[in-house]
Amino acid sequence: SASGKQQQQQGGPVDSSALLKLDADDQDSELRLREKKWPHKIISIRRTAKITKAGVLNSFSAFIIVGNRKGLIGYGKGKSNDAKKAMERAYQNAMGNLIAVELFDGHTIYHDIEHRFKKTKVYLWAGKQGTGVLANELVSTICNLAGIQNLRAKVHGVHHKRNTVRAVFEALELVQSAEELQRARGADLRLW
Repeated sequence: SASGKQQQQQGGPVDSSALLKLDADDQDSELRLREKKWPHKIISIRRTAKITKAGVLNSFSAFIIVGNRKGLIGYGKGKSNDAKKAMERAYQNAMGNLIAVELFDGHTIYHDIEHRFKKTKVYLWAGKQGTGVLANELVSTICNLAGIQNLRAKVHGVHHKRNTVRAVFEALELVQSAEELQRARGADLRLW
């Protein structure tokens, strides 16, 4: 018993389960902090199963949208044998693919736009103050994460989630501010 006390005083055996719990708590608080600054929405998680002699090999694919609600949004895909790792990879890819959305008066886009990605066509119309976001759930989520508060949208053609996200993102990238249009046209523009 004397040697046990001596070991504890010298930093003897440590309870590894307590350390793992502390590490998990640190990760949870880090995730909560990250979620507060960069909220995200999981669009889809797919599972594929490969049958082999050894058994079933599962693989997961995740698709995530992130945004700071101030004009920055991104989307990313991630694959892994574990669903949590796939989501983490998708989140990291989304953070690396951020785009800036030009907001008029901080609440809508500068002008109406239509864009096509494969068989999906999206129409985005700028809204007046108080209009709200009138769109399907997926486009509403993108607008929420981008900080767009007033917008009307319509999706035609194929409503596949990933293609719809790509079409909306590409359309938002094509939106130009008044200064950019003025430089391109060389004319004085008066916005309502």
